[in-house]
Amino acid sequence: MNARGLTVAILAMGAMTGPAFGQVRWSGGIPETTPYVGANAGLLRYDESGLNTISPSVIFARLGLPLSPYFALEGRLGTGLTSDESRGFSVSSGLYAAGYLKGSVAIAPTVSVYAVAGIASLSLHRNFGNGDTTDTGFSAGLGGDVRLASNLWLNLEWTHLPGGTDAGYSYGSNLFTAGVTIPF
Repeated sequence: MNARGLTVAILAMGAMTGPAFGQVRWSGGIPETTPYVGANAGLLRYDESGLNTISPSVIFARLGLPLSPYFALEGRLGTGLTSDESRGFSVSSGLYAAGYLKGSVAIAPTVSVYAVAGIASLSLHRNFGNGDTTDTGFSAGLGGDVRLASNLWLNLEWTHLPGGTDAGYSYGSNLFTAGVTIPF
């Protein structure tokens, strides 16, 4: 196919998808072709070899841009709220930033489940080992949305974040959060 044929094919595909983006499609009560914002708060579960689990609190904002009724791109930005400690070992979260591809499926008229996968970066502040660190890498999670009102959804999610090693001990982090989502 020559350059002109490829250009015509791309423009034709774009023209065919335009009407789909102009209509609101509902998946689990969520208008999947409408951009959305959200906010989540919850606990970061920090697990390091040889230590008890430490769970500081976090908060983050979400911005989503639907690509289709089933897929969206989602960006997140947040920080820690409080630190937590166990036996004198303290951990708190600094900056959390992530970009995900989100795939969702309706399982009832007002409920949908989803998975996210992408890249995340998390800064941790520790009073032990090597101290502060920032880990960036693959991240994935599972969650669900429940419609509470026509323009308000409750969100519950578990997300696995990148981990690393601290003074020779491996560690990992998971987020357990609840939040709200509002289309705009």
